[in-house]
Amino acid sequence: MKELLVLSGKGGTGKTSITGSFAVLCENAMLVDCDVDASDLHLILSPEIMEKHDFISGVTAEIRQEVCTGCGTCVELCRYDAIAMTDEDTALVDPLAC
Repeated sequence: MKELLVLSGKGGTGKTSITGSFAVLCENAMLVDCDVDASDLHLILSPEIMEKHDFISGVTAEIRQEVCTGCGTCVELCRYDAIAMTDEDTALVDPLAC
């Protein structure tokens, strides 16, 4: 069995298109579209879906307000832009962006 993984950090680079092209060339392939935001490989292939599972993510960041000094360092360090400061210098986590 051969395995091919197509990944990248940026959207719109053609990952789904190239994967779909390879899939069409295969005679017997199992495909898994693990894109959490926009799994859309099924749109170009019309596959027979054999299994479907709900996605349950991992842990969401938590700000411990009792020890937060309101310095904003967490906002600067969060690579997902999921933390914002309120007018009262309180850090809040956006659970959808985290």
